[in-house]
Amino acid sequence: MILVSISFLMGLASLTLAEESTNSNWTPSVTLRSVVASKYLAFGSGGTLYDKPAIQSDIFVSFRNGFYVDLWNSTPFKGHDNNFGWEQDLGIGWAGPLSTFDLKGFASDMTLDIGSTYFDEPGLLTIGAKDILYNHVKLSKAFKWVTVFGNFENYIAMPGSPYHGGNLYSIGASKGTSFFKDRVSASTSLALTYDDGGFGMDKGFLLRGSAELDWKLTKHLTMILPQVNYYAPLTVRDSRSLDAVVFGGFSYRF
Repeated sequence: MILVSISFLMGLASLTLAEESTNSNWTPSVTLRSVVASKYLAFGSGGTLYDKPAIQSDIFVSFRNGFYVDLWNSTPFKGHDNNFGWEQDLGIGWAGPLSTFDLKGFASDMTLDIGSTYFDEPGLLTIGAKDILYNHVKLSKAFKWVTVFGNFENYIAMPGSPYHGGNLYSIGASKGTSFFKDRVSASTSLALTYDDGGFGMDKGFLLRGSAELDWKLTKHLTMILPQVNYYAPLTVRDSRSLDAVVFGGFSYRF
């Protein structure tokens, strides 16, 4: 899997250099991100997938026309690839303003983010049982002080999986700001999420949020320290409890 990732990155880097002078709609921007996570909680529902530290990295490629590709990987410090700390995902999507579709008025500057991701989970490269197809549609609008959003997330379990998929419905708000001539940036988000009972979990509401500090070290290199994702069950009564993940690492954009 590491060799596949490196080959993928080398190809993207070559494409970036080749396209730099064209400024076409397919000119790519590549961001590499690698962090150490204190544990692995499901990003949507907050369920515990792996309760020990893991390295989580991704290669995110976006294009001027809004399309993007993301290769994400989780690797635990210990253990074989039969636990949910091991995962490799390939996602594609599109993000951009609704004005792209000639919408006018209030909706024109709303942002749409829509995409699909295949979660290749325990037993990497064994496509099928225990894997998940994840789909999302997120609509957001920025105001002077805050950005508000609505998000629909759909999880489809592959045939032969020991669990069923489900859906998450969220409304929330996010805010970002910068300090010291943009050398330090801070962002936070909070959402109210309804879980319809996927993966054997209880139906009900939970809060999920994040807070992050980014330290710009050079033009391309940024230190992420810390990032915290937290989850607070409200009406669900299952194995989930008030929990959080702490991340620290780096991102490089070129």
